[in-house]
Amino acid sequence: MKSQSIFNDLRLDKEYESLVESMSTQGSAVINRACPDAADRKRAYRFINNEKVTLEAIVSDMRSQLYDNIKALKINEILVVQDTMEVVRENIVSRLKKGGREVLECLHTNKGMRSHSAIVMDSCTGVPLGLGHLQIWGRSPKPLSRVREEDIRADRKRQLSYYITDSESGKTRYKYNIPVAERDSESSRWIDTPKEIRAFLDEDIHIISVQDREGDMYPLLTLPSELKNFDIVVRAAKNRKIRLPDGSKAGLFEYTAGVPVETTREISISKGPRKGKRKAEVNVRYGKVTLLRPHSPVYLQKSIELYFVRLTEESSSVKEAERIDWLLLTSIPLADVNDAEKIVSIYRRRWFIEDYHRLLKKKGFAIEDIQVESPHAFEINLAVCIKSAYQTALLKKGFDSEDDTAPVSLVFTQLELKIVDNLNKEFNSGKKIYKNPYPKGSLAWAAWAVACVGGWSAMPSQPKPGLITFKRGIDRIEMIYQYLLKMGATCG
Repeated sequence: MKSQSIFNDLRLDKEYESLVESMSTQGSAVINRACPDAADRKRAYRFINNEKVTLEAIVSDMRSQLYDNIKALKINEILVVQDTMEVVRENIVSRLKKGGREVLECLHTNKGMRSHSAIVMDSCTGVPLGLGHLQIWGRSPKPLSRVREEDIRADRKRQLSYYITDSESGKTRYKYNIPVAERDSESSRWIDTPKEIRAFLDEDIHIISVQDREGDMYPLLTLPSELKNFDIVVRAAKNRKIRLPDGSKAGLFEYTAGVPVETTREISISKGPRKGKRKAEVNVRYGKVTLLRPHSPVYLQKSIELYFVRLTEESSSVKEAERIDWLLLTSIPLADVNDAEKIVSIYRRRWFIEDYHRLLKKKGFAIEDIQVESPHAFEINLAVCIKSAYQTALLKKGFDSEDDTAPVSLVFTQLELKIVDNLNKEFNSGKKIYKNPYPKGSLAWAAWAVACVGGWSAMPSQPKPGLITFKRGIDRIEMIYQYLLKMGATCG
């Protein structure tokens, strides 16, 4: 599936690989930091501004690598986790406005762009296999002079901007009477992405699309009935109407809260931006519901039968707003508590993409410091950085999973593997008490060594290494790698 040339130009291919290595070595998305040499900087800027270099070609290359990894490891079930990331670049706003140039819109501010990515993972281990989708875009903000009073009313149904005129028939329709996938809407990306991944992978590979609350859209919930060998796990955000066995209707959240508790479990809650790491004791409920379609009649399926898993925390020592209350919807049948807990485990694996996006920002590759002004150049710059940062995130996940079956070839070339092997010996000398517990050649084995290179002591009393620790370790390995290449080293 992998083509010989990414951009149909071997020179551009070489510059692309060189820029990926430079960003990985220096750990920065900013070209002036990633390329210390003036000649390298000039080539990098020329590359990202070249119209022949497209995001579509980079995504195609990423998908080829993903396809090869799935085939090589003989994976038959994968998870697809996706998320949208905002890249707000405060530092170039004044410069662009001063020159009278348009600043692309990012959410409520005119300061940047967005990216939507999907990471494919092995469902058994949670180890990432590659990137299955990447889209980067910005919106042209509507000038304030063109915003009319009726466009900002509280009652949206009376806003003119919420109506669409069909170019062929001339008829005007309310925007939300049009299917999500047919609108010029950012919401459609959550639906289109799993469809695209299903289309380029073999049909015998079972796909489970894992979505957070942004994915709670009726057309996404109906995808398992439209796509082959495809299921979903979605965290509910909307209190949808459900049909009860007696024909009456009820609210989804009210009904699931009244289902008897099947068991109680303790789960670990990861550290977040506004919360600390902790243990939570939750009640587990599960069952089956029939969801009714929204009032809008644009969707053919009048109802959907899905299973649910509800986790609720009732601890008095935790503030009510911080207590766990997850309602997960899935098309995967649930026969017992073990099946319900498996759905929870699948949903928790999606947190990897949150860590990955955090690595790309301030404490990691600093994508918000990218200085280029052209939207095309920024798009390519960001895409190259995303590919560079993936290696760090993959090692972190390989370490956390403690899986000794995933091969190190997912991350390193043969020459890089020799460097890791030599560094591993340094941290496994006879004087060391705590040694690498994983078999040589596994992803976990390499991740353990890289963490030590990055400053982790490997002592049980020390917390697990974080993304920044792995980034420091990879930086050192890449510096040695570049030195050996200049010295003419071989893999033999």
